[in-house]
Amino acid sequence: MRFPIFAVTVLALAACSNAPPAMPTQPFTKPGVSMKLDPPSAPDCKPNTVYRGMLEWSVSGVDTPKTEVRMETPEGSIFARSNDHKAHAETGDWIKPGMWFLLFNRKSGEMLGALQAGPTPCP
Repeated sequence: MRFPIFAVTVLALAACSNAPPAMPTQPFTKPGVSMKLDPPSAPDCKPNTVYRGMLEWSVSGVDTPKTEVRMETPEGSIFARSNDHKAHAETGDWIKPGMWFLLFNRKSGEMLGALQAGPTPCP
């Protein structure tokens, strides 16, 4: 009788370990990681303004970096991927103040950094 309970517990724990990383509440980067959005905010700083930008990121201390940038949430749309230590990608006219760019290690699924278009709130 204990085996089924044990098996259910193990399966439940395995399912939990595949959960996506939590959504950050503050921008951050892990050591050896950098992220930059240029321009960092809309020219007029109005909440409904959309603008174009260039996202740049770099990852050091990893032999073969395999990164991807997701939009808005850890399960969000993939914006860009790279196998290089330094990479960049240009957006379309769709960045809004407060939008999140999340950088992941594609091998491990670890979130390496998070950058938010801003400023939030505007001055």
